[in-house]
Amino acid sequence: MRPRPGQAIPLGGIGAGYIALDADLTIERAAMFNDWSNPMRVIRGFHLVVLGDEPVFLQGNPGRNVETPPHYLKAEIIDVDAVWPRVVYKFNGPVEEVEVYTPIIAGDLKNSSLPLVYVKVKGNAAVALSFPNLTGRRYGRANFSVKRRGVSGVLMTNLRASQCDPAHGEIFIGCAGCNTYAGYSVYIPSSGRGMTEDISVFRRLKDLADPEAYYIEKYAREEIAGVVWKEVKGEDLFVITWFARGRPYNYPYGHYYENFFQDAVSVAEYALANKLEPNIPVDAGGWLGDALRNSLYVLSATSWLTKDGRFALYETPFIAPLMNTIGSMTWDGAGFALLELFPDLVVQSDEVFARYRRGGEIPHDYGEESIEDPIYGATYLTPWKDLAPTWILMIYRDYYYTGDASVLRRNIDAMRDAVNWLIGLDNDGDCVPDSQGRNDNSYDGSNMYGRSSYIASLFLCALTAFIKSLEALGLPVDEKYRRCLERGKKSFEELWNGRYFIAWKHGDRVKDACMSSQLLGQFWCDMLDLPPIVDDQKIKTALMSIYELGFKASKYCIPNSVTPDGKPDEETPQLRSCWTRVNFAVAAHMILRGLEREGLALAEREWGTISGLNPWNINSRIDAATGENVGLQYYISSPTVWLVYLAERKKQGLWPPRRTSA
Repeated sequence: MRPRPGQAIPLGGIGAGYIALDADLTIERAAMFNDWSNPMRVIRGFHLVVLGDEPVFLQGNPGRNVETPPHYLKAEIIDVDAVWPRVVYKFNGPVEEVEVYTPIIAGDLKNSSLPLVYVKVKGNAAVALSFPNLTGRRYGRANFSVKRRGVSGVLMTNLRASQCDPAHGEIFIGCAGCNTYAGYSVYIPSSGRGMTEDISVFRRLKDLADPEAYYIEKYAREEIAGVVWKEVKGEDLFVITWFARGRPYNYPYGHYYENFFQDAVSVAEYALANKLEPNIPVDAGGWLGDALRNSLYVLSATSWLTKDGRFALYETPFIAPLMNTIGSMTWDGAGFALLELFPDLVVQSDEVFARYRRGGEIPHDYGEESIEDPIYGATYLTPWKDLAPTWILMIYRDYYYTGDASVLRRNIDAMRDAVNWLIGLDNDGDCVPDSQGRNDNSYDGSNMYGRSSYIASLFLCALTAFIKSLEALGLPVDEKYRRCLERGKKSFEELWNGRYFIAWKHGDRVKDACMSSQLLGQFWCDMLDLPPIVDDQKIKTALMSIYELGFKASKYCIPNSVTPDGKPDEETPQLRSCWTRVNFAVAAHMILRGLEREGLALAEREWGTISGLNPWNINSRIDAATGENVGLQYYISSPTVWLVYLAERKKQGLWPPRRTSA
């Protein structure tokens, strides 16, 4: 799909950091050195240039961030096609195409976690690549030319950076047989106003003697870059690599790539020797094929992969930088997609929650920019009721997907603790944990009281999964669990109003609204081949009500809550908003329940709204009235469109790839 200006595509290995390229082949932001939550946005000196008497810049806005831009002769970008993790720019001229990509390869964690971006140039011309030295603070930056048998280029580092500096590390640009120039002083005083960029280096590059080493002098405010160039004949491959060496307070964990490489040059040598290509197997075309691949951008933009192999995604890198948040299809939703690509990472990540449990209470996340300091609900007054059932279902899903009973065996005690804790939150004997208002679940900007359909459906399916887990392991099932399940099912049925399960009921207080998540637990049951918690006709009727009322309420997406007459619920901004992550689960559920036409229509409309906003920055919520992003950026749940694809494959008998005996 063609990105619009301002829609930047992040490229980089899992947990390695990234460079985000705009539609005009400039860098919108970069986070190469442990700075996911504070990426560098003012970047000068990155260029792709066709050399000649008058250099031609292969960028729509080469003077981005330059106070007084010089005159640039620019090539026309005639087309851009972005399907993560690859962006292809097309031109008329001696350079016909520039392809920028990173090798995300399903099942191959080593090669998918490289601090690497390839730049493939097709055409016949002398082409130069420049990149700024962004390491450490300015004073101390130094560039060195490197010439080895398999690679030539410029290594950029900082001679003064310490271990506590997040940007302590190095950057390398190069290719096989590149010419090098280490002494590019990028930003200089203008003859007019302020500062400008010195682009004369590209006019003189073929005749310049390479200084081979170049330093920023003490007290200087200089900005420096490295330049490599080569005569491209048909096709050639350049690389941009980096290597973070720091152990700053916000990320003391190191990087997975450190297990295999010593520096940025060795990464480049490996990349050029192996010429790796992305491989994300997806059997879907059209809007869904684009959606599946592009929604995985979070693997570049917001992921951690530590030296010892621990994995996490930011809930969002800004405002709430919590790691691996669960509840209402956040990490729990993204995990469905990532099981298809890196199942071991998902299982390992899901099991972490058991180690962090507090009695039977499962945490909301691993911590705030930490994987060792969990938070138990983002609000503190009452415990969240949806986290423990969500986690139980995640563990059962991982067992169901892998067929590995040891997943259950390792976690069954924690599952029992969680179930008992949830039962203990039932104050009125209906076998549904009581909601207490005070934002006590993932709807943390809204209140639910008493018996809510969202919590009831999740709990009852989680209880079903726990019972099935005991049976799969050959362990006895205490009859109290079966009795609670049957009582809870009857309580859930009492929320039925003939069209849908109402939002909640507490004594005489009733909220009669149609929530998109009212059957979220039943979705998990259907996806995992667990027995239903309510009769089939009510499920189908409720799904159709969500669909019909939701389409009536908004032309953009299904609101979180809709009034009985088909209007967005205005009680809170959160309820009148759309959580596309839940809506993709609704669409998948419809497909599983034989409402394929409606499910695909719902999903396509949701993705159409997302792609019109920015498919490489999917927000946590969209305003149902205006269709605008109003939530948290680069949200953890971005890949949940995969639920639609997996539901289709399940209907065809293709998911999961391994079956259990349960």
